[in-house]
Amino acid sequence: MTRIEIPPHDPLVEQSCQIVAALADGEPVDPKALGEALNEPAVREYLVDLIALRQAVGLVGALPTTRRRERRALWSAAGWVSAAAAILVSLMTGYVAGHQTAQPLPAPAMETVITIDNTSVAPRPTRIISLRPGVNWTETTGGK
Repeated sequence: MTRIEIPPHDPLVEQSCQIVAALADGEPVDPKALGEALNEPAVREYLVDLIALRQAVGLVGALPTTRRRERRALWSAAGWVSAAAAILVSLMTGYVAGHQTAQPLPAPAMETVITIDNTSVAPRPTRIISLRPGVNWTETTGGK
């Protein structure tokens, strides 16, 4: 298909091409003016190119819009599922690799020794507090 151009510098051919373009657009055209316009070989070539272009554009627009949307939705759903699967596989691989390479923590290195002997004596008191019943100490009922 050639490029559609109105031949330059010829006002009669340019006007004839405009008549043909109006016909292709579905506008009313004078049949006598159309017949005179088609006598020019450049105008006939323009008409052929114009019809080919309109058919090519018409084929692109002929697809139902719902089919394109369904196709796009299908691909986007497949894309989301594959992305989720890739994330799941990478998480599981990291988990397994972490368990295989993890080393147990070492046991604490602190040693505790307890000796039980009866030789220990309580230290001497630094202050002795005497409790006298009724003066600075009273017995209450219900206490244990």
